[in-house]
Amino acid sequence: MLKSTRSTHAQQTSDWFADTVLSSSANAYLQYLAERGYAARTISGYFSSIAHFAHWSSEQQISLSDINEVLINRFLKEHLLDCRCALRCQRTPYMVCAALKHLLLMLRANGQCAHQHATDSDSITAELADFDGHLTDVRGLSQITRSVRLRHLQNFLIDCFGDGEVQVSSLEPTNVTRFMAQYTADWVPTSIRVVCTSLRSYFTYKASRGEQTAALIAVLPRVAQWRLAGLPKQLSDEEIKRLLGAFDRRSATGRRDYAITRCLIDLGLRRTEVARLQLDDVDWCAGTLNIRSKGKRIDVLPLPKITGQAIAQYLQDGRPQTTRREVFVRHRPPINSPADPDIVRNAVRYAALRSGLERRIRGTHILRHTLAGQLVQRGTRFKEIADLLRHRSLDTTTIYAKVDFPALEQVALPWPGRQV
Repeated sequence: MLKSTRSTHAQQTSDWFADTVLSSSANAYLQYLAERGYAARTISGYFSSIAHFAHWSSEQQISLSDINEVLINRFLKEHLLDCRCALRCQRTPYMVCAALKHLLLMLRANGQCAHQHATDSDSITAELADFDGHLTDVRGLSQITRSVRLRHLQNFLIDCFGDGEVQVSSLEPTNVTRFMAQYTADWVPTSIRVVCTSLRSYFTYKASRGEQTAALIAVLPRVAQWRLAGLPKQLSDEEIKRLLGAFDRRSATGRRDYAITRCLIDLGLRRTEVARLQLDDVDWCAGTLNIRSKGKRIDVLPLPKITGQAIAQYLQDGRPQTTRREVFVRHRPPINSPADPDIVRNAVRYAALRSGLERRIRGTHILRHTLAGQLVQRGTRFKEIADLLRHRSLDTTTIYAKVDFPALEQVALPWPGRQV
């Protein structure tokens, strides 16, 4: 009975591809996934997801050139949540989303549909391309900063206009407040501030082009940012020992994640800086490391012995064969790909879970704060700390000079004559 059910499902998947715009891409998609090392079960789930999308696209009379992020978002939000298709079609959101992401990458690599922001056929992609040009040519922002602003703006435009024409003049302040309330629900103030900055930057740009956006800018919340309101959280020596002891260094992934964490703890690197490390950045003879910092700077830092040993052990006994030049690479599909900042973050996050430190460690930046705090306690000059952390301004470093009054209370002697 089970075999018969599976056979029926496989036949349905094949039937859904027939006579659709994706029918000629079915075999190419399977080959694309197989070349990247995905397991047969994952390929089957992805293929079923694409068949579901192909079936829906056929009913909507959508052409191949129309497939983009806006259309995929429409499928996920409008159709998938209230799907009434055949019983065994793939409906798992994360599975469908991942499958469609790979489909879009493959189609664009084969030149079968336009790249994001590269065409004026879609109003939103054209608007994003226009704004991206402003951020690049006028503002001179880095690729990472631009991608963050464009992602938030894209979500805002999709929320307001869907696949229709972008008309900023038709926006009301309520559109902005409603989006912010829904999009940033339960977000921390720092993340909300980034969204506000992204939208404010866009509205200011449109104002320079003659649009009336003052009312839209006015309703964006001004999220408080008290630079010196509190001490950065830091880990104790015992907590660092627990974290580093949570890696299984007998496995390839464990060696990689341990080496990643040593870079974060010993050098105070940002997670993007760890992900960007190249094999050529390590000078084993000189004992130095080239760091690609913010603003396209390349800084040279001394490579601590214990950090170098962790990297060397990974390169010798853990790193899979690959053509990539990044030091840290993926160990799971898609193979032959670099380890991105999310992998760096997850290396620390999962170790924190295993060591019982999940309440203390929410991201990688606490390791950077910990290094700075240790240097302050050793009496290191702030200029040297700023150089190591690659702070452009010494003011950024002085936050570590604040007095930790609760900690002082634990060691303070009683006032003479006062009864304790």
